[in-house]
Amino acid sequence: MANAASGVAVAEECTARFQELRTARAHRFVVFKIDDSLERVVVDKVGARDAVFGDLTASLPADGCRYAVYDHDFTVGDATAQGSAAEAPRSKIVFVSWSPATADVKSKMVYASSCEGFKKELDGVQIDLQATEPSELTLDVLNDHVS
Repeated sequence: MANAASGVAVAEECTARFQELRTARAHRFVVFKIDDSLERVVVDKVGARDAVFGDLTASLPADGCRYAVYDHDFTVGDATAQGSAAEAPRSKIVFVSWSPATADVKSKMVYASSCEGFKKELDGVQIDLQATEPSELTLDVLNDHVS
């Protein structure tokens, strides 16, 4: 399906890998890129289920834009009936739009204009995170967004 704003289509593999992450919890993350012809969003990398957030950030190029989804597991404290605190496990799917300052202007423009249309293909994303430098894409920043 072509994105009306930018004309960039989404490869079927993108939605298939996302559904594997969302429903089967088969992957920890999936990184997507717009192909060299600037015509399609394709899968760039897939992180195994035992991967950590640092593996995702290491998969993002320092000078190139990418989209990614990350299945973030975390715990929240709940007060039980007896008044003691218990931790409840949670999980949220985070969409990351990575657009570093060092990326070329054309790439940043294509990724920006295609972002909303691509996110609509990924039904089930719960958090949206945009980053232009590594300090904006840390585990602390991620935890601030999910809590």
